Amino acid sequence: MGYKQYDPAVLKRIQEEELGILKEFVRICNKYDIQYFAVFGTNIGVVRHHGFIPWDDDMDFGMLREEYEKFLKVAPKEIEGRYEIAGPDRPEKFYNFVSKFYKKGTRFATIYDHGNFNMGINIDIFVFDGLAEDAKERKKQIRRSMMLRSIYMMKNVNFYVSTVHKKGKLFKRLTCGALHYLLKLLPISNEYLCRKWKENATRYNGKSSVVTQFNDTMIEESAVSLSELENLVELPFEDIMVKVPANYDQILRAMYGDYMQLPPPEKRQNHYPYILKFEEDES
Repeated sequence: MGYKQYDPAVLKRIQEEELGILKEFVRICNKYDIQYFAVFGTNIGVVRHHGFIPWDDDMDFGMLREEYEKFLKVAPKEIEGRYEIAGPDRPEKFYNFVSKFYKKGTRFATIYDHGNFNMGINIDIFVFDGLAEDAKERKKQIRRSMMLRSIYMMKNVNFYVSTVHKKGKLFKRLTCGALHYLLKLLPISNEYLCRKWKENATRYNGKSSVVTQFNDTMIEESAVSLSELENLVELPFEDIMVKVPANYDQILRAMYGDYMQLPPPEKRQNHYPYILKFEEDES
């Protein structure tokens, strides 16, 4: 994404809002015995900081497909009027395939969103599906997922305007901008692209002992065995307990190397918003 320095008070408010959203998410999961686990930067935050990475402004959690489907069945009646769920298999969608559990009455629009989606302050939910075990089939599955993601994002984001990486990227931005308008003209709906993405993501469910998230990039890097997700443990995150895979150290080292070392400032990332609105704000 890139990195832009927050006013410390603003970042603290974002993190406080996200923590409140997380508490509601965890409450629902615990009530209905739904399994989830911290992933990516949030997993590092749990282990290294026992809370937020100091400069981080988002939260990432994973769920196996069957657990996510259970969550979608029970959550709406629990959150009515206060929170919402957006994602590729929800009526409300986003500009990418990552599911969002967000607080209504707030806004958090990134530069890619550019204010075109009514997204609030949120936590990300990455759904883990079966990854083909055969090397050839695995490459095909990953390649198709990335292709569908690229088409979907170019359709929903004008990368000529909405990008944090403009310097030296004029030709690429012009190409993406042209493709954005072309895809808008073609009779390809978001619903169709989401359906094809899900068909590809779930193709090997029940047929593979390896799972991963197809919502974003780092598909192969996110892969874990189903057995690794059978044993979850609770660790402190700020003032609550959240679940992580018991072998979190092995998973994090495979993905990030020495994750206990703080990255230098130039390698830090966040999602500094294009539009930010807290619930009590009037505009």
